[in-house]
Amino acid sequence: MAFSIGKAANWLHQVHRSRAVVGWWPEQFAIEDERTAYKVQDALLKKLVPRQGPLVGYKIALTSPQIWEQTGLRGPAYGPIRKKRVFEHKASVRADQWARLGVELEVILTVGADVPRPKAKPYDKDSIEPYIGEARAGFELIEDRGADYSRLTIPWLVMDVGWNGGSLLAKPNRNWKNLDIGNLEGSIAFDGKVMRTGNSGDVLGHCYNSLAWLANKLGEHGKTLKKGMIVSTGSMVACQFVPPGSTAVGTIAGLGEVTLKYELPR
Repeated sequence: MAFSIGKAANWLHQVHRSRAVVGWWPEQFAIEDERTAYKVQDALLKKLVPRQGPLVGYKIALTSPQIWEQTGLRGPAYGPIRKKRVFEHKASVRADQWARLGVELEVILTVGADVPRPKAKPYDKDSIEPYIGEARAGFELIEDRGADYSRLTIPWLVMDVGWNGGSLLAKPNRNWKNLDIGNLEGSIAFDGKVMRTGNSGDVLGHCYNSLAWLANKLGEHGKTLKKGMIVSTGSMVACQFVPPGSTAVGTIAGLGEVTLKYELPR
């Protein structure tokens, strides 16, 4: 059976609406071509926008050693962030609204000016820096639907909007430019117990490298970063799956802190 972008997007949309556990995909949707996977992502995004809001930024996946070890994949890859899935400082979500909720600790950048498509040379850490408006600590909320990581592929992750279930941003930090943003320690704790630690420099060497990669990759797909977009640059620690009924706290030293309550069903 020939692969159909529309059918793959429709199937994924039904998975999202039903919050189904999907350990492995139907064979007809198991593809290897990354470019086609991004076309499925675009088609799925159109179906999600009416309920989850318009595109307001991007997450970047598969950017650090802890994530590479956890997933068995080397990236990067990107996925869309939707407006109604962006939360500020502290948030509560219900366990019956997720198949499996994970949190990843990230430096989240705000784009300060429209980023033109790269021309003669691709963006790098230095040339992308002038387009950065702000940096915050944050969680990316991961919805992996109970995936079987032993069989995971990059196209699978890409098609399913990069598993982005939401973004939780810390309060703005006016002094962020005074920090060594590429060398900050961070941790994820559940109910006060630290579960995992990491360093912001583990994310492609520097979060600006992540942003540069994204600007270049979007350019290949005829897209650009716009002023005001947020970019979740990749987790400095392995994804931590939140036990229902617990509270997760993510901290990046000097940059900020976020709190997520994972409430039991009512």
